[in-house]
Amino acid sequence: MAAAKRRKTAVRFTLKPSTAAIMMAFAAPVAYGQNAQESALPEVEVTSTSSQATEGFRTDATSSATRTETPLRDIPQYINSIPQALIQSQGARSLADALRNVPGITYAAAEGGTQASQVFYLRGFPAGGDLFIDGIRDIGEYNRDLFATESVEVLKGPSALAFGRGSTGGVINQVSKKPEPGVLKEVGLSFGSNGEKRVTGDLNLPMSDTAAFRVIALGENSDTYRDTVYNRQVGVAPSMRFGIGTPTEVTLSYYYLKTNSQTDYGQPTLGAAKGYAMPPVPLSNYYGFANYDYTDWETHVGTFRIDHKFSDSLSLRNTLRYANYQRQMEATIAQTLTDLNGKAVTATTPIDQILAVRQHNKARDNDDKVLINQTELTWKVETGAIKHTVLTGLELGDEKLNRWNYTFAGTTTSSTSLLDPNPYTALSYTKTPNTRSPAEAKTAAIYVQDQVEFSPEWKALAGLRYEYYDSEASTVGYYTGVPTATGGPFSRIDKMLSGRAGVIWQPTAAQSYYVSAGNSYNPSGELGVYGGTGTNLSATNDDLDPEENRNYEIGAQWDLASGIQIRTALFRNEKTNARMTDPIDGVVKLMGKRRVDGVELSVSGRITPNWDIYSAMAYMDGEIVTGPANVQGKTPLGVPEFSGTIWTVYRLGGGWEIGGGPYASSSWWLDDQNRGKAPSYVRWDAMLGYVQKKYDIRLNVLNVFDEVYYIGGYNNTPNRVLPGQPLTALLTMNYRFD
Repeated sequence: MAAAKRRKTAVRFTLKPSTAAIMMAFAAPVAYGQNAQESALPEVEVTSTSSQATEGFRTDATSSATRTETPLRDIPQYINSIPQALIQSQGARSLADALRNVPGITYAAAEGGTQASQVFYLRGFPAGGDLFIDGIRDIGEYNRDLFATESVEVLKGPSALAFGRGSTGGVINQVSKKPEPGVLKEVGLSFGSNGEKRVTGDLNLPMSDTAAFRVIALGENSDTYRDTVYNRQVGVAPSMRFGIGTPTEVTLSYYYLKTNSQTDYGQPTLGAAKGYAMPPVPLSNYYGFANYDYTDWETHVGTFRIDHKFSDSLSLRNTLRYANYQRQMEATIAQTLTDLNGKAVTATTPIDQILAVRQHNKARDNDDKVLINQTELTWKVETGAIKHTVLTGLELGDEKLNRWNYTFAGTTTSSTSLLDPNPYTALSYTKTPNTRSPAEAKTAAIYVQDQVEFSPEWKALAGLRYEYYDSEASTVGYYTGVPTATGGPFSRIDKMLSGRAGVIWQPTAAQSYYVSAGNSYNPSGELGVYGGTGTNLSATNDDLDPEENRNYEIGAQWDLASGIQIRTALFRNEKTNARMTDPIDGVVKLMGKRRVDGVELSVSGRITPNWDIYSAMAYMDGEIVTGPANVQGKTPLGVPEFSGTIWTVYRLGGGWEIGGGPYASSSWWLDDQNRGKAPSYVRWDAMLGYVQKKYDIRLNVLNVFDEVYYIGGYNNTPNRVLPGQPLTALLTMNYRFD
């Protein structure tokens, strides 16, 4: 293509002054929940056909964590749930927008259209391969939009029992909108102060008393807060559901999203000589080449699901999914800094004399395919006075990554002013196909889970998953197909036994306490969706056993008479045998250990009939317990000591409502060597809405005080940072037809 990416064994609770100051903003809602009067509440009965049972900002039940319809208070695992009401209230449009409500998440690539903007770090561990749609792995490398998403759930800690390999810090599951009984005809328009323009449509029609059809559409032609960075999208998600309310229900769905955007790797920091300080430039500054940087995606996801109820105690579910993810991209990295004379930047170099050296040398195409089938049988049975809900499952999967790399010749490098970059510099180069990196992984897994009720006060959950994982990869000549000198082919087979167990004590219907433990594995052959060659399997690790991840958790839930739900957990997440390069012989070995201890707290629900709140916060203490000398004893990248959010909405009457709240984070390291740090921040958002039966209008103001802050770094280096959203206004209007 012509030119046109010290050891500690307990959680510490000593807060730094900056962290304590941030947390003060979050004290009031927590105190309210703790002082509210306790009252016995009936146990939740889940009747929703979606994965969640929700009321306002509060979620009472989910089927994602256990694969069975389960009240949240009966799940021994910490879960952040972002329901549709919260998504609408905040004007969230992308998965990254929704995840602002989940503390402890940082990012590993830029917002605004970059090809890997969905690489999330969860409790300090990368979750790029731990994204799911309706419980099925979604390996695609694309910007995930919420136009067809009902809710988002983040399950913290290893979740291999239900979700398989990976999930070190947890998993992120998107719950899709489904056809429902009744009629819905809605159109939405959204405009933003940065040039955002977006239209959505949602049509749900009954086909009979037991069948319904739904189609959701998206069109977007937006600029962004990043200079020259744009986002053009077209999406459609049709689905049909048959047998609603009958013993056999069939759902057919298809998801299509085509996006054209511009790659954006953020802004360069000031380099080692200046302590990797943040660049004193506007958040809008773009350091790529606007005429040459681009990313085009095309995503297809088709799903066929059958739910059959043999009796009140026995049911079967089978889900078959085929997905295809295509991408083409070129990108520029702006990293090296010099002065006006081409000399290296020193501690005394004036800021106005610093140049950013940009190199346009990244190009990669993808054509990835996935075929997965899950079969699950749920059996409710009683053994004396003990009640069991037994789930057995079989998962078969075939994942194929096809990646093409290119080489560049000609003029691909140019310097520009750090303070005033020119994104329109002309280049002259040719791009030639270089290598292909095909990879494939086949999965066969069986799992069993038992949810046990010994009595109304005592419950338990236990389960095991055996996973057979067969992976292979190579790097071959683009035209010849012959492996390169270091390109393999490589292959290995891993057999992994994962599980989790938890005990729940519920002294009243308004209280629930649990202890739990679980594990998961990251095999060396795990397909690296975001890796440079498309796979993590290579000559350095193809003989290594899987890394193991463990989670220990103590948690509680209180359902207060006011309608407030409080959930909290004290946890330890650790990777016990991380792959690391031995500094003595240079060989990759299973010699590392990473640990993150912490406590999480969420408060959600209805304070009064007109006042809703959603709040979540996390305190984390991370450490690289064992590793090379340059990282051992240091804090892992992307682990803020404190992070949290509050969102509250008050209905004034007559359809008017106001809302808002802060998003906050203490500082965190950009790399494992702790050489550069993103500063702490508090960002405030606000909302004014007018809601009627047939229409609603909302004005969301993001970052009201125009706080300068950063959301992530890139590739475990302190050389670049990803700027957050500046002051932005979004106006959204939804109209519902009769």
